[in-house]
Amino acid sequence: MLAESHHQSPSPAVRAPGGSVDVNAIAGVWRGLGRARPDSEPTGFAALNQALLGGWPVGALSQIVSQEPGLGFSLLLPLLARLTQAGRHAALIAPPYIPYAPALCDAGVELSRLLWIAPKDRVDALWAAEQMLRSGLYGAVALWSPALEAPIERRLQLAAETGRSVGVIAHAGAYSAHSIAAVRLQVKPSPAALSVEIVRCRGARPGQRVECPFSLRRAA
Repeated sequence: MLAESHHQSPSPAVRAPGGSVDVNAIAGVWRGLGRARPDSEPTGFAALNQALLGGWPVGALSQIVSQEPGLGFSLLLPLLARLTQAGRHAALIAPPYIPYAPALCDAGVELSRLLWIAPKDRVDALWAAEQMLRSGLYGAVALWSPALEAPIERRLQLAAETGRSVGVIAHAGAYSAHSIAAVRLQVKPSPAALSVEIVRCRGARPGQRVECPFSLRRAA
């Protein structure tokens, strides 16, 4: 059974002495650049966490674009390891390569909680992504797909909001001009790391570049 969306009533205004509203006491109010968002999962890379105001946004889509298929997957390994070690499930849908179990284990991923789906076509891949994001059973769902049409992207965004999941859409090639993804990253290889450009991050300054050092061996 799919989880239903629950809407919380807004927090009541907290008034400071003198009758003015104390915005610092209201949960969920964004107060300017540089503050960590309340609902995020750390990426595992300190510089990237800082650039993304805490990490991967929960209940939203993030987009990873690279010139080489599968290159940005390494950015997800710390997230997958932490979620699966904590008893949560994660899913990989239509990755460009077969996930390499020994490398995933070396990265700390609990394979018993990681689901790999190889759908027969794009329609099945999109259906699986929407159902998993919406279900509330998966801490993270990563989908490899060409650039998404706006209606499809909106459906996946709504599903991620409903299921409170980290949704990641990855593809090779140029990023599209229009997207509602909360985070958009463009990754390129560098000598001993990945060079990550923050094309968009809600509430943060775009155009930042960070280096995420690790081995570039593929886990998928």
